[in-house]
Amino acid sequence: MKKLFVSVPMRGRTEEEIKASIQKMKKIAEIYEGEELELIDSYIEDNPPKDSKEAVWYLGESLKKLAQADVFIGICESYDWNGCYIERKTAERYGVKMHTIFAEDIINNYDKYVEEVSGKITSSSLELKSCSCSTESYL
Repeated sequence: MKKLFVSVPMRGRTEEEIKASIQKMKKIAEIYEGEELELIDSYIEDNPPKDSKEAVWYLGESLKKLAQADVFIGICESYDWNGCYIERKTAERYGVKMHTIFAEDIINNYDKYVEEVSGKITSSSLELKSCSCSTESYL
């Protein structure tokens, strides 16, 4: 049976939310692959040593798990998440079969989540107003 690695944002989310996203992504990957996949548990419960950079330690542990994968599934918006981006690029560079999906399809209120965690402005946080300018005045 092929082994699946799931890459999903974890920062600022509960264990329950993360694991629910992982299960959704597993189901989607199985549809893409047309077969059942063995899930590599990418949720890391261990705590990093006190003298380490926490995010780098978690990424290192994650990459060890990715090394076992035949198939990778991650989010299209991985560029917003350092760990997800590095996992995706690693899978890509090292020839792991890849699938990506939109984060909003597996994370409820994704735009709001991004704003809360990163402080980034998203399309849903902007009030878009129409412009009544005429291009005729520029011709």
